[in-house]
Amino acid sequence: MDDVTGTIELSGKLLHLKWEHGDVVTERDAVALMKRAKVLSAGRTLPLLVEMTGVAWIDQGALKAFAGTWPLTRAAVVGTSPVDQTLADFYMGRHKPAHPTRYFTSMDEAMAWLRAED
Repeated sequence: MDDVTGTIELSGKLLHLKWEHGDVVTERDAVALMKRAKVLSAGRTLPLLVEMTGVAWIDQGALKAFAGTWPLTRAAVVGTSPVDQTLADFYMGRHKPAHPTRYFTSMDEAMAWLRAED
């Protein structure tokens, strides 16, 4: 996954996806990250923490792919800027993710929501 923008790792019982400041995420990146999530999940359905702080852009193909079905119970998207908020709002409003998704500006609040039992 050296040529993929972004990293996804398994941290306990949580998938953790993050990007670097200024990254541009393409559909190809999204598909590769989702495939890696399936491998890491090993048949389980897990929560996902997404750190998107500083992402420059996520293309439409990537947003559509991320909204599809993959092994998630829910996704918490964490950002800190108005651009992060705008990207997250557009993603959730337009693409209607297959799993519950919320935007947070606080990592602690995002983690509490991901760990909450329904």
